[in-house]
This record gives sequence, structure tokens and C-alpha cells, in this order.
Amino acid sequence: MKNKIGIHLLIGLTVLSMLPLGSMGQTPLTLDKVIRLAQDSAITVFQSQQEYRSQQASYEAFEALRKPQLSLKVVPNYSRIVSDPSRDYVYLRNFDILSTSAQLRLSQKVLTFGGDAFIGTQAIWSEFFRDDAAGHPRQFVASPLLVGYSHTLLGYNPFRWEKNVEDQRLKAAHQQHKYDLRCIAEEAAVRYFRLARQQRLLQMRLEELKMNDTLLAIAREKASIAIVTLAELRSIEVQQQNAVNLLEVTRQDELKARTELASLLRMKQIPADSPLLTIPDIPSPIRYTPEEAAMLAQSNSPAYQHQLAELTEARHQEDKTNKEQGINVGLDINLGLQQVNTTFGSAYKNQQLYALGSVSVSIPLMDHGAAKKKHAAATAWLERQESALHEVERLLAEDATVTLQKLNSSRMLLVSTQQTADLAEEVFNETADNYANGLCDINTFTLAQTRWATAYANYLTVLEEFWSTYYHLQTLIQYE
Repeated sequence: MKNKIGIHLLIGLTVLSMLPLGSMGQTPLTLDKVIRLAQDSAITVFQSQQEYRSQQASYEAFEALRKPQLSLKVVPNYSRIVSDPSRDYVYLRNFDILSTSAQLRLSQKVLTFGGDAFIGTQAIWSEFFRDDAAGHPRQFVASPLLVGYSHTLLGYNPFRWEKNVEDQRLKAAHQQHKYDLRCIAEEAAVRYFRLARQQRLLQMRLEELKMNDTLLAIAREKASIAIVTLAELRSIEVQQQNAVNLLEVTRQDELKARTELASLLRMKQIPADSPLLTIPDIPSPIRYTPEEAAMLAQSNSPAYQHQLAELTEARHQEDKTNKEQGINVGLDINLGLQQVNTTFGSAYKNQQLYALGSVSVSIPLMDHGAAKKKHAAATAWLERQESALHEVERLLAEDATVTLQKLNSSRMLLVSTQQTADLAEEVFNETADNYANGLCDINTFTLAQTRWATAYANYLTVLEEFWSTYYHLQTLIQYE
């Protein structure tokens, strides 16, 4: 009767050990709290946030430079020309010039066609120091109105390409920051459920050892009165030693899982007697097809956006080198009013209109194929970036599809393993009753116990795999 009570007590302890209980008087870590702590303390999140801020500031500077720019340019200048005394030419005589020019200019990039346009005003003061400059030692040049436009390569508009690239890089930086946050959440969830599994396995191994210690004590008592054989006693001793070894291995795994989670959270250590980590309720099934998951993964991937920016830049260079290998036509037009006088006020009177215009035509008659080779290099690089983008698309689609399939199969397997663990528990309870009443031998009892422990361990493994896959899919497609 005493033996039967002892067996039932052990069964009850083992059943309790496999339930998600928490220690009294301690606040357990929750998954949401762990994710929040990890995101607050992760160095990678801080780095990606600073990278995004840097890219955002660069983008704002880029946008600011596309707006009208007002600048004041003052250039003082001193020149001294030393002539050859043996040659009596006017332009070779010694003289010094001190001059200062001041120009106020409003410039604007012509975003539609390319090139730069400006409007402004300018004044130049010059002081001559030479023997024959007594009559006109000072000169002022006044230009109250200057208008100009220049384009180095007609038909090529770099501003349109630059805008596309900068927009894509800013979007990539923003997506990278959000992606890093999701990666930290995924890593936190992986370590959280790893520790949750190891905690429950350790609790199970502890109760297994207690049970085997009690079984060994009962068997030794029975062996003293010849109720059990020596072989049965030795079998229980082997089982008890196996339980000790399994407990030590599980203890090390649990310590490793606690250390890894504490390291991620920047904690000194998670106490060994801390409450069991809670397991959230299983979320509802994901209603995405593989094609939808692949498209979401692509639209939320910073790697895809970075590669798209690289491809746009490659297209930019291909377009530029393509136009440069033919006839290069540049345009420079300047219109304005100008007058020269010995006094500053008089220089602004009787202004004369002037117009300067130039069209430069450059034809590479013999460049040994340099322009064509540049275009060939840009074309090859463009093809390389296109193939890289296709590869990123393929990898993202593969990852999203496989993860979605794995999540669905893990969900079904989770139900199956839970049912198996429940069934193995029932069989073990019945076998324990039979062994206590002498209706089965120790081998049958040990087999039932092993099957139960294996089924429960399998259930915990599948549970961890399910949540790890769930958060990986969340990282890829950013669903809530």
C-alpha cells in the first residue's frame, strides 16, 4: 500500500512539473517585455537609427541644393607683372593691380532639362600701380544685371537620375531601421522560447530523477524480501544513473539559454530560480498565399531597396556614357548690362547691353575607343546589377515561401505533438498504476516513462520552432 501511494505521489509531481507554472513571489518575464528591453538596449538598433538620421539629413541637404541658392562671392586679388626691361612693349611693362570683385548671385538647377541658370549682379574695383597710370589709376566695372544658363551635355539630365537614387536610398535607410527592429524582436523571441523550453525540460528532468530515486529505494526494499529480481534492481539503477546524466546535460543547456537571453537584454544574469517564462496563446493562422508573402517580403526588404538604388545608379551611368560616346554639345549663354568708369557711381550710368553665347561641340574622332569602352563597362555593370536584383527577389520569395510553409506545418505538428504528449501521459499513468499493483514489470514502466518524456520534449521542441518561424515571417513581411 505504501509503495502504491509513493508511485501516485511521483506521478502527481511529474504531471505538475510539466505544467507552465511560475514561482511564487516573482514577476516572470513576458515576451513583450523581453522584446521591448532587447530593442531598447540593442547596439544594432541604435546604429541603424543613426544611419537613418544621417541618410535623412543627407537627403534634406540634397533637396535643399535643388532649390534656389543665393550666394555672395567676394574675391580680392593682387597681381604683379614683371616685364623684360630690354623690350619696350606696353603689355610687358611693370605694373601691379589690386582688385576686388563682389557678386551676388541667385542660381537654380533646371530640374526639367538639366543644366544651371542664374541671375545676379556684380561690381569690380581695380587699382593700378604703374608709372603711366597716373591718369586712370582706378577703374570700376558695374554689372547691375547678369543672366545666364549653362549645360555641359545637352540631352543628358543628371538631376532626374540623382532624385530617383536619393529617394530610393532614403527609403532603404528607413526600411533598414524598421527591419533591424524586427530582427531584434525575432532574436529576442528565439532566445525567449529557447529558455522557456529548457526551463520546462530541466523541471521534467529534476522530477524524473526524484522519481527514479524513489523507485530505486522501493526496488531495494522489495529486493530485500525477494519481491524483485537482482536484474530488475540493476535496471532501475541504470535508469537512475541515466536520469542523473540527462539532468546534468539539461542543466547546462538551460544555463546557456539563460546566459544568451540575459546577454541580449544587457542583464547581468537571469536568476536560476526565476519563474517559468510564459507561453503566449497560439496566434490565428496567417491568411497569405505564398505569392502574397513573397511580394510583402520584397516591399519590406531593405536589401531589395538598396539593390534597387544601386540598379538606378547603374542605369544613370549607362545613360551618361551612352550620350558621351557620340557628339557632345554644350551650351553657355550670358546676358547682362555692363559699364566701366573711373568712379563707382558713373559705372552704373549709361549701361550697355552685352550678350555672350557659346556652343561647344566635341566629337571624339580618335580616342582609341575610350568612350565606347566606358559605355561597355557601364552596360556590363548595369546587367550585373539587374541580375543581382533578380537574385534578391528570388531569395526573398524563397525565404518567405519556405517560412510560410514551415509555419503552417509547425502549426499542425504542434497540435499532433500535444495530443501525443497527452496520450503518452495517460499511458504512463496507467502503467504506473499497473506497476504499483504488480501487474507489469519495471521495463514496461520505464518504457512508458521514456515515451512520455520523449513526447513532451518533442512537443516543447515543436513549440519553440513554431514561435521562431512565426517571428521570422513577421520579420520578412511585417504583419501584425
